[in-house]
Amino acid sequence: MAEAIESRRAPQGGCVMKKLRGVNLGNWLVLEKWMSKDLFSGTTAADETYLCAELGHDLASQRLMVHRDEFITERDFEEIALLGFNAVRIPVPFFLFEDVGPYIHCYKYLDKAFCWAEKYGLVILIDLHTAPGGHNGTDNSGICEVCTWSMFAAFRNSVADFPAQQLRYSPTTLKSGA
Repeated sequence: MAEAIESRRAPQGGCVMKKLRGVNLGNWLVLEKWMSKDLFSGTTAADETYLCAELGHDLASQRLMVHRDEFITERDFEEIALLGFNAVRIPVPFFLFEDVGPYIHCYKYLDKAFCWAEKYGLVILIDLHTAPGGHNGTDNSGICEVCTWSMFAAFRNSVADFPAQQLRYSPTTLKSGA
């Protein structure tokens, strides 16, 4: 894997920069129906919002747990590293750390991802990929045909809180097991 990483000196400050070669782990923590149609079976839902609303909290939690336990695993991280990649991009939802409305939080999977990434020498790029009320009107924003994110104070709060929440994933925090 060392051959896959190109390092160069930054113009000032003398720090080493690595060229990232990575893959995207979409549909794991932010659902996209076109990638996992079976996950939506037995519902009329076109997106994560309506899937969770139609199933109710308990059934949605159960179905999403099975999906998230099986869709991306430690073996995927090992294989990504073996293929010479050094980074993964993980889209995460605004409800990552707590259930909000019909949505089911999923931070424990991001916790696992950071452990696996450390084990296999990968860097994680966290992509805040959804906003309350949707940000682009497609399923990858959590709700189809709706784009009202700018009207939600909760969105402004979730974005403002996100840097503090990311501290959970600093190298010091990970090693202390927090």
